[in-house]
Amino acid sequence: MKKSLYFLTLCFFCVTGLAMAHGVVHEVSTDSSIIIKVEYEEGGAMSYADVFVYSPDDEKVEYQNGRTDKNGVFAFVPDKPGVWKVKVDDGMGHGLVTKVTVKNGMAVNISHNSHSQKDNIIAALGIIIGVIGFLFYWKAKNKK
Repeated sequence: MKKSLYFLTLCFFCVTGLAMAHGVVHEVSTDSSIIIKVEYEEGGAMSYADVFVYSPDDEKVEYQNGRTDKNGVFAFVPDKPGVWKVKVDDGMGHGLVTKVTVKNGMAVNISHNSHSQKDNIIAALGIIIGVIGFLFYWKAKNKK
């Protein structure tokens, strides 16, 4: 019985720790990003090239950085109007620096989907009840 109580206590603290975990949120933007497609003059996408984006406020510190995808496409969402500088470098001597003008009124449409703390607690309680049920079944089976 003591072992069962220790096991149940351990399960309770493990599941309680899971219940306190953070949820996951994602955002989907439909039409408010700046999309840049980079290709070589001879043809072909500039795949996986480094991209550096600089805001209108600071042309020395990156606002965002990343890489183009296999099709040479990179997207970013500016947070204010102005002239944004974008630098692309493929690491083999090819690249470009361009300026993108963002006008007022560029809105971002966002959709949120997350698990709340309440959902985590309900899941944790379900696990605890399941473990307790298993322990009672196991104890009854061993008595026979």
